Amino acid sequence: MSHPKKVLITGGTGFAGSHLVEYLLSLPDTESREIHVTRYGSSTDLVSTLLPQEHIHEINLTDEAATATLIKSISPDEIYHLAAIASVGNTFQSPAKVIDINMRLQISLLESIRQHAPKSRTLIIGSAQEYDCIAYPTSDPINEQHPLGPSNPYGVSKVDQDLLALSYFYSYNLPIIRVRPFNHIGERQTPQFAVPAFAKQIAEIVRSKQSSAEIKVGNLSAIRDFTDVKDVVKAYVLLMEEGTVGEVYNIGSGKGYSMQAILDKMLSQVETSISVTTDPNLL
Repeated sequence: MSHPKKVLITGGTGFAGSHLVEYLLSLPDTESREIHVTRYGSSTDLVSTLLPQEHIHEINLTDEAATATLIKSISPDEIYHLAAIASVGNTFQSPAKVIDINMRLQISLLESIRQHAPKSRTLIIGSAQEYDCIAYPTSDPINEQHPLGPSNPYGVSKVDQDLLALSYFYSYNLPIIRVRPFNHIGERQTPQFAVPAFAKQIAEIVRSKQSSAEIKVGNLSAIRDFTDVKDVVKAYVLLMEEGTVGEVYNIGSGKGYSMQAILDKMLSQVETSISVTTDPNLL
């Protein structure tokens, strides 16, 4: 009798991680997988209702010894590396922190994989924030050959993670696949991101039964590629199963929507009169 495939999702109790757990558990062959997740700091409680408690590992992945012990004990067949500081705006207040932590996470995990699970297929989650859309603007969908040139510290940290993963593929032949997802939205996303921030403010106004109110927003003229997080995690699983190791893949819809259009659509769902005010701190 074959043993179940062991799957480790770092950051598995977070936004995308929790949706990935849900999706894997919904698949017809779910019995063939033993899912483990790591958790650190704030996270959703949903995953604790879906997985055995012994499969939810509280760990600081920047701790190389603890990470090595975890990888050695689980001996995963597949690793989805989602753990990272992920809020773009906040990284301007602490650039050294986001670059330091995201790189230490990456080094710790890759070294542990190299030493204790070198055959594990590993999906490294980068970001479309890695691309240079300032010096190389384009009206066409960005492909994987577009020049890198992040405009914020978070993007810098993701380029670092991306290229470090590539170097481990080149140097140690680890079966690593890299992805650069564009914006994804859905349930359980923190209000540190624009769309859930809009939703939170609108919901609070509606619940308070105010006849009129205002919400604060940033740059509504920005064009973004939005994909439902449920589709993004399906892409993660597809690439884990079918992707070519050493390659990098964009994940997105290829369609741009202005933040104004997104907000207008959300406001059209409520009867309350809501005015919109631009907050310079959110630009």
